[in-house]
Amino acid sequence: MRRCHATLKKMGFSCRSLPPLGLLLLFSAACFAQSDDYAPEKENVLLKTRAGKQLFKEDVQCGNYFWISVKAAVDGAPVLYYFYGDPAFGKNKVGLYRQDLYHAVVADQKDPPTVQVIRAREGNIREVRVRLTTAELASSKGCLPD
Repeated sequence: MRRCHATLKKMGFSCRSLPPLGLLLLFSAACFAQSDDYAPEKENVLLKTRAGKQLFKEDVQCGNYFWISVKAAVDGAPVLYYFYGDPAFGKNKVGLYRQDLYHAVVADQKDPPTVQVIRAREGNIREVRVRLTTAELASSKGCLPD
C-alpha cells in the first residue's frame, strides 16, 4: 500500500486531491504490474478514441487519440489520457497524466502517434512525450500544451 501511495506521489498526484473514482483508477494502474511489452517508459503506439469509451461521460475528445478530463482533475489542473497496448477487447491500457506534463514532438513518420513516459533520475515523471504528425498535432492542439 505504501509503495503504491509513493508511486502516485511520483506521478504528481495527491490522494487528497483526487475524487474517489479517480483515485481508484490511478491506484489500480500504479499498483498492478505492467507487461514489459507495453511499459509506459517504452514508446507505445496510441489507439484511436471511440465515442462512449471515455472514463467519464463529461470527458471531451481531443483529436483522434486523446481525452481531456476535468472530473479527474488534480488540484484543478485537467488531465489528459489515452489508450495504448493490445487493441483486443479489455486488453488495452490507459495513460492518465496531468495536462502540463505532455510534450508534443512533430515526427511525420509517426502515424499512428506514439507516446513515451520520460522519468527523471529520481523516478518522478518529467514529461509524457508524444510523437505525432503535423496534421494530428493540429487536430489535438487544443489539449496538448505548447
